[in-house]
Order: sequence, then structure tokens, then C-alpha cells
Amino acid sequence: MINLAELGIYKVRLPLPFKLDHVNCYAIRGGQGWCIVDAGLNYGPAREAWLDFMKSQGIKPGDVTGIYLTHYHPDHYGAAGWLQELTGAPVYMSSLDAAMVTKVWMRSRQDREVIGSMFRENGVPAELTELIMAGLDEMLALVRPHPRLTVVDDGQEVGLGDYRWQVVLTPGHSDGHICFYLEGHGLLLSGDHLLPGISSNISLWPYAHPDPLDNFLTSLEKSAGLNIQMALPAHGECFSNVRERVGELQLHHRERLQLVKRVAAGGATAYQVCRKVFGDRLSLHEIRFAMTETLAHLVYLKKRGELQVRKSGDVYIYAA
Repeated sequence: MINLAELGIYKVRLPLPFKLDHVNCYAIRGGQGWCIVDAGLNYGPAREAWLDFMKSQGIKPGDVTGIYLTHYHPDHYGAAGWLQELTGAPVYMSSLDAAMVTKVWMRSRQDREVIGSMFRENGVPAELTELIMAGLDEMLALVRPHPRLTVVDDGQEVGLGDYRWQVVLTPGHSDGHICFYLEGHGLLLSGDHLLPGISSNISLWPYAHPDPLDNFLTSLEKSAGLNIQMALPAHGECFSNVRERVGELQLHHRERLQLVKRVAAGGATAYQVCRKVFGDRLSLHEIRFAMTETLAHLVYLKKRGELQVRKSGDVYIYAA
């Protein structure tokens, strides 16, 4: 069993105000100071958790030498600016997701309309679309202030603690999602790419990759080829059955694709498919994820000729 404490790796579990109520960030101690992997959401309980952890370990703000982000989603990126202001440390992220920060978190009114149009054109009722968009607007306050970003990319080595870790690009959950791989010890800081108990949300969004599920399935194959003895995920507990978990996720998406195809076969909007697949007892937060994941599966099927899409009035209809 790998002893994380001997390698200077500490899991920092931060609260989230969602059904998925936590995110695991990691603090890594080395001879030159501490590195942080993922920042959490910028709201009071998460900031308090960071300050409590730093106090418990005797970490002064200046001891933090780098903040590394697996991707741009708010529960990973949100407090990065606050941590940078506190510590003065550089914040690192992939170039792809650094671009998404600009497009999503610094978006203009026009960008907001593009996102709203995507929901409406795929069958989401106008009132529900406005509620979803209002929820996205509320998220903007939880990712400010924005940090100054330094880019790292696939294959690059970075110093986390006393070891050199490889940056591994694993697109799917986001276009520029990165993991950090310590080959000699078989460790992977897996972010949201590999999770033990739930499947990563794979979503289609404007401005992002047009086939995110294909990206994710390719990234799973890439992960299976690494010698990973333990994955340190952003949600849930660390786990060692990585190849088995990759197989489970591949099977999950094969089954989900078949279900989506059956539901859409006779003709349906993405929203109708979403309600059939995910049910109708979802929160606004969950509806947003369910809709964009449904779209990712529909687009995957369309690109492979298993479904067709046409526009009927103002909405798109998928069918076999």
C-alpha cells in the first residue's frame, strides 16, 4: 500500500453547496515548500477549510510555491484567485482550459445568449432555461477573483513536492482536463477524469469540443495504458483498481449510448430524451448537467450515423 504521507501528499476535503457535497484538493509538501492541486469553490466554508488546514500543518502563505488546476470547472478553479492573492503563488492550468476560463467565466452577454439558445433549441422550456441560466450567473461570484494563469501542457514535467510529475492531458470532462502522474510510484492525481463511485459528467457546451464523449473514451484508453497503482480523485476515496474502473466507465457509456439511441429512435428532442434517461426529479443544478450530458451522447451517435437530426420549428429533433 502506498503511504501518501511519506510522499508528503495530503488530501484536503473541501465542502461544496451541492448534492455532490465535497471536492478533494491535494497539498503536497516538499523541501522547497508546498504545492496545491485544485483550489475548491470560492465561498466561506471552503476558504475556512483551507485556512484550518494551513494552520494545522504550520503552513505560512509564503510557503506555497505553486497552485495546479486539473480543469476550469468552478469547484476546482473557483478559489484559485483567492489562494493566489493569499500566497502570491503562480497558478498553472492547461492552455485549453485557460481559454475556457475566458470564454465561460469572463463571458459577455452575447455568450450567455448562445448558451441559453442551446438549451431552448434542444427543447428545454423557456422558463426553465432562464432558471438554469440564472443558476449559471450565480456561479460567477464563486470563481472570482480570477488568478493570473501560467500554462502547462501534455507531457510537461512539474515539481510537486520533492518529485517530478508528468502532466497528462485527459480531455472529456473538460477539453483541457489534466492529470498529474508520478510514474515511479504509480500515482495519478486524477481530478474528475477518474472517479471511484460516480461517472464523470461528459457535457456538450458551446465553444467547446464538438464530440466530448469521444474525447473521454479516448482518454480512458490512455489511462489504461499507464502503470497506475493508485488514483487520487477529486471526489470520493483513493482507489487502486484503476484498470477495472476504466472498464466499468467504458461499459457505462456503451449502455448509456444504447439507451439514448432507443429513447430517441422514434423522434425526440434532447430534453425529452434527458427526462426519459434521468427522470423528472432533478434539481436545477442536476438538470443542467443531465441536459448537456444527454447532448454529448446524442452528438456522439449522430456523428457515427446512428441517429439523424433535423430542425422542426425552433427545436432540433433526433431520430433513428
